[in-house]
Amino acid sequence: MLERRPYLEPYLELSHRTNVLRILFGSVALLLPFLAIWQLMLIVLAVTIIFAFIAPKNRTSAHICFAVLILVALSFLLNFPMYLLGASVSIFTFNRVTRDLIAQRKTIKGSVTFLLFGLIFAFFVGSWVISFMNITISSPYQFLFFLVVIGAITGALLESIPHSNEDLTVPLGSAMAMWLFSGFEYWVSPNYLILVLALMLSIGYISHKMNIADITGALSGVLLGVLIIIFRDIRWFAILFIFLVLGGAFTRYKYGYKQSLGIAEAEGGARGYRNVFGNGLLALILAVAGGVLGNPILLIGYLGAIATATGDTLASEIGETSKSQPMSIITFKKVPAGTSGAISLLGEISAIIGSAVIGILATLLGMVGLHVVAITIMGGFIGTNVDSLLGATLENRGYLTNSSVNLFATVAGALVSVGLFYVLV
Repeated sequence: MLERRPYLEPYLELSHRTNVLRILFGSVALLLPFLAIWQLMLIVLAVTIIFAFIAPKNRTSAHICFAVLILVALSFLLNFPMYLLGASVSIFTFNRVTRDLIAQRKTIKGSVTFLLFGLIFAFFVGSWVISFMNITISSPYQFLFFLVVIGAITGALLESIPHSNEDLTVPLGSAMAMWLFSGFEYWVSPNYLILVLALMLSIGYISHKMNIADITGALSGVLLGVLIIIFRDIRWFAILFIFLVLGGAFTRYKYGYKQSLGIAEAEGGARGYRNVFGNGLLALILAVAGGVLGNPILLIGYLGAIATATGDTLASEIGETSKSQPMSIITFKKVPAGTSGAISLLGEISAIIGSAVIGILATLLGMVGLHVVAITIMGGFIGTNVDSLLGATLENRGYLTNSSVNLFATVAGALVSVGLFYVLV
């Protein structure tokens, strides 16, 4: 006979009520084709009021109700597609209940389970809604599958980030991601998309197991990788991948020495979502824009952005091990190793080498000619020093975080590369 644990009963009761609420809203999603918007809003309001009386102190129930209410309001006011409403609701209702029965939360297994079941339930409910609607897009089910993959990855990422409002942010974030990409009316075949997703999940899993990325960093990488490959091709991702490999490798370079100085990356160097998006957000935007617009100049900006991220990472991780004391990029006075805005000869050389690797790889992959290597090196080198300049000024004064500094630096590197391309080519 199992021992009773009274201290767990309030939690179990709360969890049971929350799961009942999720299943209830998931079931309402199946009724979407048969309900007018005003009827749907009345049902959501009624459920919200009921649970306010049943569990007045349960913030989770309030967040779920509020999230669904916002999505319904978006459908009424801004024509948010009804099939995406059903898909986004299912990601955190049926999926969440099923995942809780299979895997532990805040683990890589739990996140992958959440992602895969989110994809399955979102596609099922979205397809159910589409089957009763007139969709003007050709191949609506292929289009839906493309969108729910993006929504499921986004939901898994948001659910993996520690915060207290996930029952609000997960459905809303998933819905906004799918809505954003639905505007492009762009998709690839489900078979190809499944292969890409399997590849990126494998890379994400390995990077997490090797402590290159934490769960949020691994899922962020999966999202970036999937979008970059399907909007461009595997070569564009290879450029980003070499940055991730070099960054992970050199983060561990003389890690014990850097740790003794108190300047080593936390958690063994595992990168989180802030670092991934800080270094890769602009690259993602340029890749998606390149797929939609087809302008070749966006590739030059992409290389400049990745070269900056690579050069900056190598300059920091290798430069910090320099035997000579670094100096401030502002005053050129000696400063302790690891100071924001500090530069050294070893670090500057490392930035050039890291940028050169990106340019040379792009040439070897047949993406650009040899003349672009020099442009990529200059963009990466200048972008790296913009990072140091922003670190010495705005970051040290608390106006910017390290991740936002990385983002602005990649913008600078991309702009320099594009500008040089127009001037020199």
